[in-house]
Formats: sequence, structure tokens, C-alpha cells
Amino acid sequence: MALPACAAKPAGSEVANTEAANAQASAPVAASAAAPQAAAAAAPAPASADSKQAFSGQWAYRQSCGWQHTAHLDIAESGNSASGSWDDGTRANGDSGQLQGELRDGRLYLRLCSEGQASGKIAACPNFGEASAYVVREGAILAWYRKSGEAYRPYLKLHPAGAGQTVPDDTTGCEEDAADD
Repeated sequence: MALPACAAKPAGSEVANTEAANAQASAPVAASAAAPQAAAAAAPAPASADSKQAFSGQWAYRQSCGWQHTAHLDIAESGNSASGSWDDGTRANGDSGQLQGELRDGRLYLRLCSEGQASGKIAACPNFGEASAYVVREGAILAWYRKSGEAYRPYLKLHPAGAGQTVPDDTTGCEEDAADD
């Protein structure tokens, strides 16, 4: 699966696992998630657990400055499971693939596989790894948490990205970029 145009990488750039780039660009990512000290804290209570299809649809994150980080989840729920696709990248590199999900306690736990040339942290499709992330509704937003050791830590806040919807631009840290120019 190719990355969407908004997440396309320059021709000839190597596609790699985004965690390396995100480690270098921790300020933009941390700004979109909670502060590291709060990361180990329990996730917020999910939106009403009785709302059906709470995760289905297209979800996105975008940042037009700094590392120009973009991420997309396209989720289709069926009962307590889900399937779909994902992509996550910066101006330097990224990855994409398929996802499978399992709904537990108001959270959708995600198992990912990579269709890209990642550095091996995400299994190559069709081999899905263990649950390495989960998403939970926070009102109209989908909060993405990634596994770090035995805990899950806040990663990104995704917004609805269906037809006719505009995904807000995360401008956190953009002032610093302008000052560096």
C-alpha cells in the first residue's frame, strides 16, 4: 500500500520504521500526545462503551511544519473485531500496512503488519504481530497509544478524515522551526 499523497516521501528516500524518526523528533510527537510524565498514567476513560462502531472510519493526524508527521488509520469494525489499514511517517521516512483489532474494555487493541520496508519492528504482512497499540475514543478524537515495554504510552490524537472533513494541522513547535530559519 502506498502512503497517501499527504504522507508521500521524496522519491528515492528509504522507507523505514518511523520510531527512529520519532525518537529524533520527540518534541512534535510529544506535543500531540500527553507529557511523558503523564504517559505512564492510565488512559482516559473511553467514550460510552455502548456506542456501536465507535472506531470505524478514516482517522488522521497531520503536521505541516517540523518533521511533517502524518498518520492515518482506516478502520472497519465487525462485532468485537476490526480490520483496516494504517500509515505513519515523517518527511524523512515512514511505513504502512494492514491492521487487525480486538475490542476490549472500550479500547481497540491493534495488531499491525508492514507492507513497507521497515526495519523489522513491525512484522511483514501478512504476519501480524502482537498488540502493539490501542486506540480509544476521546469525544470526537481517537487517541492512539503505542506499547513501550509493558505499558502503553500516548502517541497521537487522530481526527475524523472522511470525505469533506478537514484534519486540523498540529502546529505545535512551528514557531521554533520559523526561528531556526
